[in-house]
Amino acid sequence: MRGLALVLFSVFVGLAFSARAQEVNGIYTEAATKDLGELSGNDSLKGIKFRGWLEGYYVWNQNDVRASVANANQGFSAIKARDLTIEGRAFDVHANRPTINLIELEVEKVPNRGRFGFKVDLAGGDTQKIIFDTIKAVSPDSLSNAEENIQHASLSYLAPIGTGLRVDVGKFVTHIGGETIESIKNRNFSHAFFYTYAIPFQDTGVRLNYAFNSKVYGELYILKGWNVTKDNNDGKTVGLSLGWTPSPKFSLYANYMGGPEQNNNDDNLRHLIDLQAIFLSSPTLQTMVNVDVATDENALGSGEDARWGGVALTLRKTIGDHFFPTVRAEYYNDQDGFTTGVGQRLWGTTFTADYRIGGAKSFTKVLIRPEIRYDRSSETFFSRKSDFRSERDQLTAGVGLVLYF
Repeated sequence: MRGLALVLFSVFVGLAFSARAQEVNGIYTEAATKDLGELSGNDSLKGIKFRGWLEGYYVWNQNDVRASVANANQGFSAIKARDLTIEGRAFDVHANRPTINLIELEVEKVPNRGRFGFKVDLAGGDTQKIIFDTIKAVSPDSLSNAEENIQHASLSYLAPIGTGLRVDVGKFVTHIGGETIESIKNRNFSHAFFYTYAIPFQDTGVRLNYAFNSKVYGELYILKGWNVTKDNNDGKTVGLSLGWTPSPKFSLYANYMGGPEQNNNDDNLRHLIDLQAIFLSSPTLQTMVNVDVATDENALGSGEDARWGGVALTLRKTIGDHFFPTVRAEYYNDQDGFTTGVGQRLWGTTFTADYRIGGAKSFTKVLIRPEIRYDRSSETFFSRKSDFRSERDQLTAGVGLVLYF
């Protein structure tokens, strides 16, 4: 049990030192997650944790992009979705209509020392379809049709080595980045440019997690590749992650992913470095800085490497036990147009005013997420009405709604 406790502590302490860093933390279930055995009274089911949510949104786009224009030009978009009338986003891409984007159930048994466990995330809705279609557009044979509704599926074993070596085998949400698929796990409702363009959605392979002590943990990944579950070449991708929490007020995370990612090519390597620093300047104010830098060898032709990267700053305030206003400022440089389709620099400012209905111990809660966002490009990247990519600016306002337990 000591090994398991150290692993959980080392992964979560950087996010959990502020109780309202975000509503739900990721990777390993936290103590607040429901226990199936305790709720059912069946001792054989104790230790099996579960939680779930329903997410929806309505967003107004000042540019009032026509769906017919968006659909006619879908081939130019890095994100694949019908009626994509909000550009530069990962999942909240449909303007001026209510959208149910995610329905999800997570079930997990965290392994005790010398024992096995598992984690399965079943999900449906527009978000899962966007992920599936976007990956298939790059590597048509990389996913099976059955995977659209399987966000995560892995088996785990906590080996009795030192403090405990956790081994996970299967399909995971990617370890890269300061955000993840579900908006409820993120500080803002809409995803940053990094998530939309700079990093993969998922990993498939083997993950080793080891807590060296209560302040430092490391992870090693051996993966099939960028987003794929069926490899698109014969090479393997390596991932690394290191977390350091020297005090309850500061955490630093360094992530790496590298390997051949081009279809049927084992020679050209893609390298991605992701750094995150999280600082609690007061008991009610959290700051996160996220930096990404990436290259892909010969991706633009013989001898021409693609490069992309940038920085994002997020400030999240806790006011009482229900209100969590958050500001994000970001800069993204895709000078070659490799990830966005246009050689450009992007700037974004987002304000999200999270308000939770229901106490921290309530079985079911509601998170209301009003948000205003302004994006600007150095080029004409955004569409307006019937004019495709005619504008440098995009202003949106809307609200996300999450029902969760």
